[in-house]
Amino acid sequence: MMAGRKILMIPGPSEVDPEVLSVMANPVLPHYGSEWGQIHTETCDKLKRIFNTNQSVLLLPGPGNAAIDLAVGNLVEPGDKVLNVLNGFFGGVFRNSIEMHGGKSVDIKADIGKTVNPDEIRRKLREEKDIKVVFVVHSETSTGVLNPVKEIGEICEEFNVLHVVDTISSFSGIEVRMDDWNIDICIGYASKALGSVNGVVPVAISDRAWKVALDRRTPMRARFLNLQVWKKFIDEWGSWGHPFPSSMPCSVILALKRATELALEEGLEKRYRRHYIAGKATRASLRALGFEIVPREEEASSTITAARVPNGIDIGKLKGILNERFNILIAEMGALTGVKGIRIGHMGVTASPMYVIPTVAAIEVALAELGVDVKPGSGVATATDIFGRQ
Repeated sequence: MMAGRKILMIPGPSEVDPEVLSVMANPVLPHYGSEWGQIHTETCDKLKRIFNTNQSVLLLPGPGNAAIDLAVGNLVEPGDKVLNVLNGFFGGVFRNSIEMHGGKSVDIKADIGKTVNPDEIRRKLREEKDIKVVFVVHSETSTGVLNPVKEIGEICEEFNVLHVVDTISSFSGIEVRMDDWNIDICIGYASKALGSVNGVVPVAISDRAWKVALDRRTPMRARFLNLQVWKKFIDEWGSWGHPFPSSMPCSVILALKRATELALEEGLEKRYRRHYIAGKATRASLRALGFEIVPREEEASSTITAARVPNGIDIGKLKGILNERFNILIAEMGALTGVKGIRIGHMGVTASPMYVIPTVAAIEVALAELGVDVKPGSGVATATDIFGRQ
């Protein structure tokens, strides 16, 4: 860790690899022309390997919420009935977007820290004959729960409904197989597990989703997020390196390209394993310190740990000690879920003992200062043992 700056152990943005940051110091490129067209194509092709898809990938300038609105707005027309998996704050973001686009959201709910039962989705699809799309968040960033996207995709295929997945906090840290799991729009992300810089969102879109967007009954009341507009620019301007309807943050895309290359160079299976071990070590060490992990172990995300704090602990003071004494930032659950707990991101660069163990050590010190009877080194020993055995 570097002294004198904040260490991002939050669920995004994440720490950025120095190689990725260095790319942004290069001269700014124009967002059109043959040189840029080649860079843009190469970036999309490399991202396809992380999505595990042979279908198209767009680079959408903006935040993850823009990609949510793109997915919902192009597939959901006024009056359409869709099914939404709702077991955390970001499932609620899907719901808000669905309603704002005039859709009717049929919610499949689960309690905080629980995954949905795929059988409930199958039952609801049998009851509601006219469901058009199923929306689900893969790694629910607010609670650290990993939803069963593969099984949900099998059910969507069974009922011939569209399948949209938010992989914002899992992309490149947890396996996703867009084509094999019958996903029609898969939303990735740059500045969480991939370890790049916020400002552009990779979005993979199936041929079936393109057809639905292009054959809408009603016009979409948007330009920039309208896939009909994107298709026009892909067809008419793609040949000279401008297959998109706006300017592009070229330096951010160059950073995304380098981060994607680093992920592929590491090897995706090795990368997934690294995140799995970091998550397991973080959860086990917090349990040793008296925290209650929110999801069950078998349902926990590899990139985020959410935990209820020991009784009587002031989360603001806990965060303050980590920030002021150790330059480590963690997040709360409360604002997103109403649960008195913390969230720790172990994603990208920080899915490593070099970051997890110092964070656990800092939490041990903070708990002792707050009057908790902590056995010195118990959390660190637990994390060290798990990292050492892998």
